[in-house]
Amino acid sequence: MNTRTVYRLDKIILIIIFCLFILMPFLNGIIQDDHTISPTEKRHLAPLPPLPTSLKEVSDYPVTFNDYYADHFGYRERLTAVYFKIMNKFSHKTAFEHVTMGQNGWLFLGSMKSGYKGNDDPIGDALNVNLYTDDELQEFAQSIVSIHQWLKKRGIEYIYMIAPNKHTIYFEQLPKYLVKLNEQSATDQIIDYLKKYTDVTIVDLRATLFAEKKKHDVYFKTDTHWNHYGANVSQFVLMKQIKSLFPKQISPFLLTDQQFTLFSKEDGDLAMLANLGNLKDDYPDPIFDMDCIPSKQITQTKEGEAHTILRQTMQCQNKTLNALIFGDSFMVALEPYISRNFYRSTYIQGKINYPALAKYVKEEKPDIVIEEVIERSLPYIPNNLLGEPL
Repeated sequence: MNTRTVYRLDKIILIIIFCLFILMPFLNGIIQDDHTISPTEKRHLAPLPPLPTSLKEVSDYPVTFNDYYADHFGYRERLTAVYFKIMNKFSHKTAFEHVTMGQNGWLFLGSMKSGYKGNDDPIGDALNVNLYTDDELQEFAQSIVSIHQWLKKRGIEYIYMIAPNKHTIYFEQLPKYLVKLNEQSATDQIIDYLKKYTDVTIVDLRATLFAEKKKHDVYFKTDTHWNHYGANVSQFVLMKQIKSLFPKQISPFLLTDQQFTLFSKEDGDLAMLANLGNLKDDYPDPIFDMDCIPSKQITQTKEGEAHTILRQTMQCQNKTLNALIFGDSFMVALEPYISRNFYRSTYIQGKINYPALAKYVKEEKPDIVIEEVIERSLPYIPNNLLGEPL
């Protein structure tokens, strides 16, 4: 065999190998069984479209088949898993501006970018780097105590509750390279300080959520918030604390596993923020068998030229107490539980400040004021005085 022939054979073999590499995903996709759910991305995959039977279906077929092939080509799951591992291992800032890709399909708000402070830096919270100074702790406590005392003079109880970040409850699902840099978090600091130096009623939900997650996911994988498994046990802790203040007027209830229906839900806020497509989450939907179905009234109040307060009031005719609740988006899942314990429960978006507190206490005449804040808002110093003492 002469040199020219060997050279030609080498080129042909190289071309054949190259073509095989190109065709391997396609050939493997034909051989392998189609999955309906991606074990890597935790979402439903596009189905194989039926053969077209009309002109419109003929025109749509290339798009639907492309969606199918993009979800089912050979080695897709392996390649996707490798991509996720590479992003976790080598990119501390992740592929997305405000979302960190964790392990096993978990998404987390925030970024490891140097100097990142978006969304109150929840990754920094998870690493225990955002902490209070001693002076800030004292200032925080003074502000919270001033609310408590102002309400107490009017015969109104006050509860301060922190909703944990998903990062706190599922730290083990964050990228493995993340390591806590301090022993205490800002939440630890606040709870320890308030319990030691004040008589303010504090609700700490972390132990309860840690226990419940052994049975169920208590937060959504693709969303910032807790799901109804998490909301169910959290509201029970809160309502038991309220019962200790009103023993004969509150009857806390905890839904059983049989009182939830489970279905898949898309559009988790983190998946949408990262443009990851239609990732799906398990969604536990509560079934209430109580004799009260709260009626709802939503109003918007203009507070200044650029600020609008959203107020939502729920009412149960067979209850006796009134509650005024300041909170954020984590309160939404708690509302159907809390509202079934009060004659009138009014929800205000945001933290307490003097004008809002004075206004709504006068209008709602509450027996108790509940303030819920998300952990990622810490460390903050409440600005409750606003030129007028509580």
